[in-house]
Amino acid sequence: MRQTKKNTGVANETGSASEYVFSLDGSSITIGRDSSCNITVLGVGISRIHARIHLQKPVPVIEDSGSSFGIMLNNQKVRKGGLNDGDLLSMGIAAFAVHRSGKQLVLRPVRLSPSTEQRIREQAPRDQIQIGRDSSNDIQINHPLVSRLHARAVRDVTGAYILTDLNSSNGTFVNGNPVQNIGLRNNDIIQIGPYRYFFLDGRFVQAEDCNRVKLEATGVCVRSRKAFLLDSVSFEINPGEFVAILGPSGAGKTTLSQALTGQIRLSSGAVYYNGLPLKRFFKAFSTSVGYVAQENLLHRELTVQETFNEQSVLRLPQDSSEVERLQRINEVMDLLGLHHAADRRISRLSGGEAKRVHIGIELLSSPTLLFLDEPLAGLDPGLIKRFMHLFKKISERGHTLIITTHVLEQLEQCDRIIFLQSGSLRFNGSAREIKEELGVESIAQVYELTKGELDHRGLQHTKRLPNKSRSVDQQIQAQDIKRLTLFRPKSASFSRQLSILFSRYSRILIRDTRNLLLLLLQPVLIAGLLALVFARDMNFLPLSFYFCITISSIWFGGMNSVREIAGEWLCFEREYRVGLSTAAYILSKLIVFGFLAIVQAMLFGACLFLVFVNIDRSPATMLLLMAGSFGGVLFGLCISAFSGNVRRAISWLPIVLIPQIFFSGILIPFDRMTVWGRVLSYCTASRPVFSLLKRTCFLDQSLWSLTQWQSLVCLYTGLIILMSAALWWRRNYTSSP
Repeated sequence: MRQTKKNTGVANETGSASEYVFSLDGSSITIGRDSSCNITVLGVGISRIHARIHLQKPVPVIEDSGSSFGIMLNNQKVRKGGLNDGDLLSMGIAAFAVHRSGKQLVLRPVRLSPSTEQRIREQAPRDQIQIGRDSSNDIQINHPLVSRLHARAVRDVTGAYILTDLNSSNGTFVNGNPVQNIGLRNNDIIQIGPYRYFFLDGRFVQAEDCNRVKLEATGVCVRSRKAFLLDSVSFEINPGEFVAILGPSGAGKTTLSQALTGQIRLSSGAVYYNGLPLKRFFKAFSTSVGYVAQENLLHRELTVQETFNEQSVLRLPQDSSEVERLQRINEVMDLLGLHHAADRRISRLSGGEAKRVHIGIELLSSPTLLFLDEPLAGLDPGLIKRFMHLFKKISERGHTLIITTHVLEQLEQCDRIIFLQSGSLRFNGSAREIKEELGVESIAQVYELTKGELDHRGLQHTKRLPNKSRSVDQQIQAQDIKRLTLFRPKSASFSRQLSILFSRYSRILIRDTRNLLLLLLQPVLIAGLLALVFARDMNFLPLSFYFCITISSIWFGGMNSVREIAGEWLCFEREYRVGLSTAAYILSKLIVFGFLAIVQAMLFGACLFLVFVNIDRSPATMLLLMAGSFGGVLFGLCISAFSGNVRRAISWLPIVLIPQIFFSGILIPFDRMTVWGRVLSYCTASRPVFSLLKRTCFLDQSLWSLTQWQSLVCLYTGLIILMSAALWWRRNYTSSP
């Protein structure tokens, strides 16, 4: 069937579509994946509007429309060229044979032959094809996100190919979904690290776009309740561009960054990475996207080298050798100029050096796209200039780099400026163009223009798409912002992660000498205060004494741990995204702070034994002090896990620990409490610990014969489960940068 220029049919990758016939009448037609194009072509390497053909006499002309991979005429890349009879026109994996017949142009879809695939490398058909980082693979991909032996395709007896992921760290994806074992069909898109292949007749055809991604936003709307946070935003960012997103406070800069990285769902519109819809391919791209928050998420007591060492273990494939990790660390430190500070602690770095370390953590895995949220905040003009040059250098290496900023200096370093106001795109162009287009002398003056003035001066440049979302949203109830489902890579083994985290928190604890000395001084001071209340040579120590040491031991543990998770939540979330095990994280905290609590309890017990003559000196007393202190650690970590920040956690601590006094049984017997009072008493550590102390010290009962141990074990197990649930809830139902 022959088709006229009004045709909007689809030509697919198999070349099975009919030919396209157009009259040379001086009009223009478009080719791309968008349904509005005259020729719609679906496939990898095809931009939304890829090219435009001017149907002029005697020779029609094709012109590239800023596509990701360009257009090829007779195996030569061109920006603009005439279409002559017999030419071969190709874009991505799609190709057309050109015929001119009288006053007509005919484009006939054809399949590319190996000799003509200049921008595409392919693996010839064979019974087994192995892909990975090692040189022994049939297809070698030398990239930090690719495992040594990543995936294997095997042809079975029927001639079909079965693709198997070889337990890779960052996964193998087919058509945007992670797979373990799957049969391949023609035109399947296979993604390994930042590389994309499409499967054609037993061949792996690879588009050569490593670390080069074109980002497209089309009619992006984000709505929360009844407010539009982003309203019909559309633009394109070319591969390797350095882009600044500007706008006044509340303009939607951070929301746009989150929308472009899949951290929030769109109310309408779409985001494309190299022509692939992010909504469908988010899991495949998530490991290739880096996000640097405004706050430096670093542990101040660690050195620069220690920070990079532990992050390389978490971020690079499990099968990376020590030499490979150190090589990658050196590459990043060379790029950022950090070798001179390798052995210095983060706390002793300048603000600029600490920011470079923070950025370097994301660069370890060589992300395709790198988003930075307010990276220039608080820097002096000299540092701003150096950082802008650094960002330009990073983008020139193939990374698409996007920053949100309020800083207006050195913006000429950016390839593109995107200016937002009230969630709408007001301008999209270079720093020079924005000043010329809006008739201002400096970008700072753009902030002073009203919405009406921006519409009058800059609307023609932004080329905003019609806002289709408002009519649709009238039928949709207000929705809360949700993020897309994250793919978590396989990081280091559980034991390796536990070892790294244990070492990290131990070093942090020990190197903060002032705080450590204060923690060890606490039990000594409390024992001294008790000596002022209870006489040292009392013949009989009352129950109130054992109650006081019970509450004191619980408070030791609670005060030590209540800041931990809340204070480093953003660090945990960042590392969770690259594969950190929640179980390893929780266990490392329990080991380090549990050990500290036990040391404090032993020191407390030793001081009590030294001060009070008639205290029960049996091992049971010391063991119960340890149990109480460890219970305090669990309560503190639970509070910290549920709290959004350290101040809130500290505010909650008395609310949780004071009931340890009320429901311990010292103020009123349990049988005289209300029903709910007795229920709450089982949720305290003071009830079983104080009861065990009372029975062993006053009734001379054997500690191991008492049933209160069961209540204590159940309570502590429940607290660990509750802590895990709190981390899960905060990861999935609270927003973060």
